[in-house]
Order: sequence, then structure tokens, then C-alpha cells
Amino acid sequence: YQFHAFTVFPDTKANHSSICIHKCGDWTQKLMKTITTPTHKPAFVVGPFLSPFSSPAMDSEHLVAVASGIGVTPAISLIKQYSRTSRRLNLIWICRDAGLVEHFLQNVDFGSDGYTLIYYTGRDRELILQDDLPPNVFIFKGRPNLERTICGIITGIATGEGLPEELHNKVLTQTPADMRSKLLLEKALSIYTMDQLYAHTVKASAYHSEGIEPIADTVNYQGVLSTMRHLLGDDYDLVTDKITNNFEKVKTNGDCQMDFNDFEFFFKLMLEGSNTQELSSMASVKIGLQRMSNCRDTFSTSMTAINRLSEVERRGDGFEIKQHLNGDGKFSARNWNMLYCGGSQPVLDQLKAFKRKFGIALSVEKFDW
Repeated sequence: YQFHAFTVFPDTKANHSSICIHKCGDWTQKLMKTITTPTHKPAFVVGPFLSPFSSPAMDSEHLVAVASGIGVTPAISLIKQYSRTSRRLNLIWICRDAGLVEHFLQNVDFGSDGYTLIYYTGRDRELILQDDLPPNVFIFKGRPNLERTICGIITGIATGEGLPEELHNKVLTQTPADMRSKLLLEKALSIYTMDQLYAHTVKASAYHSEGIEPIADTVNYQGVLSTMRHLLGDDYDLVTDKITNNFEKVKTNGDCQMDFNDFEFFFKLMLEGSNTQELSSMASVKIGLQRMSNCRDTFSTSMTAINRLSEVERRGDGFEIKQHLNGDGKFSARNWNMLYCGGSQPVLDQLKAFKRKFGIALSVEKFDW
């Protein structure tokens, strides 16, 4: 027998706990090989022992937990503790193991009242993600600029602009299919011109003509369905009747051929709101989507997103967080705490630099048991 230190965190199954073991040495590799198939093995449990996070977590109103790889497990335990309390835990997780990211996204509730920012640094393959990620969970490719990221978290919470729970309440995937389809078509019109959409549909109509010579520069029913399927994705099957009804409203003569003006009118029908309440709901969802977009730009590693930020926001104290951290207010530095669990010295160095610059305490759980 050997003794090894592992973090215990809550399982999604009631009254159960889980441990996550990183395969990094001879003993853990042998263990993983042994339990590839279901098995029962005796184990002696000593503990539990308090994490270095325990005291700061209980004494702080706002937490920023930074984790590298398997170091995310203590943060998961804290998320469970903080859930449905007045305190906030925001997670920044840097991980190169695709399987680990996918496992936790599928099996862990990251809560709705904190930002969960996952920076995937793996090169072996792309992540395979579920379609219904919570709106306060953002996934990026590459390493974060920790100073800008933490500044963005503090500013978002201190100003109340784009609070995580507000993002959670205004998620596109929770809106009715008809409304979602209108938002997706509006998005398409923000990317493509009507001329481009019509040209695409003309080509699709020719492809689906099945040997019948198509009328030049016109679109048919099958071509329109093809374009709608491309633009609406999974929602296409949910609004097929609406597409057919609007097509028939435009082509009352039954020839099933549209010119450009007909096609433009068809799009207008697809975008029409049926009542004032629906238009109001769409406006609310759009605001939520814009907030999600702004949040993504704030925390993104892509230069395109960074360039959309103002020059002031790209600098060290780009979000001017010192105005929130100074003094004795609710968001003063003494009410924040940073936690780090992982084995990355560059990450730890960045967090220590942030502590010196902004006066926010830092607690570290090491891998040197």
C-alpha cells in the first residue's frame, strides 16, 4: 500500500463524493490500468484534512479561484459550498487535457452566480462540447492574460454589468424555437447581405432541381429549405411548418418559384414578431446575448476580440478596478481573495504580481505533499 493525497469533491449523485486522479507517475498509471474495468479494491482513508483554501474561502465575499489541470478539484468543492449563498466564486481553469475538461463539463454543476472561464491549451485534439453549456461558462483556446481576466471579473461584478446570473437568465437556448429562429436569421443578416443569401439559395435551388431546368436567377422551395437548414441548424426541424406557411404566403400562384423581391419578402415574414410581448422578449434576449458577447471579448485570448476592446481596457488596470478596490466598500480589496491550485510556476508568478499591484490576498495549494 502507498499513501497519496487526493481532493474529495461532491458528486452529482446525492450523498456521494468523487475523487479525480491524474495519471502522472508509476503508481497512478498502475492504478488506472487496474481499474479500467469495474472493480472493488480496499483502501484506507485518512483525513479529511483542511485545504489551505478553507480559511480564505470562508472569510471572503468574492473569490477568484485559478486552477491548472487537476488542480481544479478544490475549486469544484468550493463552488458547491458557495452555491445559493451571498458569496461569489469565479473560476479560471487552465487545462491541456481534453478528456478532463469534457468530463467535468458533463458531470459538474459550475453554478450560475460566478464566471467559469476555461482556457484549453491542449494540442492533441479539439474539445468535443455539449450544445447546452450554461451561458456563464466560457471556453477559450490558449492561455489567459491573468491580469486582464481578473480585472474583467472584478469590474463586471462591481459595476453590475454582465453579472453571471443575469447571463444565466438570458440564454438563447432557453428561448422558444420560433424566437430563436428569428434571432439566428437576424444574425445571418448581420454577416451576409440579402444578395449573398439569395445567390446561395439560387445555387441550392439549381442543385435540388432534380433534372428539371431551373428558371434563371430564381429560387425554388427546396432551395429555400436548404438555406434555412444551413442558417437555423438544429432549430430547422422545429420551425419547418412556419417556413412552409410563409413560402405559401409569398407564392400564392403555386408556381413555387421566387425572384429576389419574393425572397426578401419571405425573409421579412420569417422575422416578423407576432405580438408586442414577443417583440419585448426578443429585445430582452438580444440584450442578454450582447452581454454574453461583451463578456467573451473581455476574457478572450483571440486578438480579434482583444482589438474590439478600448485601448484603455487592454492596459494593466484597463478596467480601472482600483476605484473599486480602494477604500472600505463592498468590493474593496479586503473582500476579495485569489486562490491557486496547480503546478504552473508562470501562473503563480502572474498571480503574485497581481497581488502586489492590487493588494488582493493570494492563497496557494501546492502539489508538494
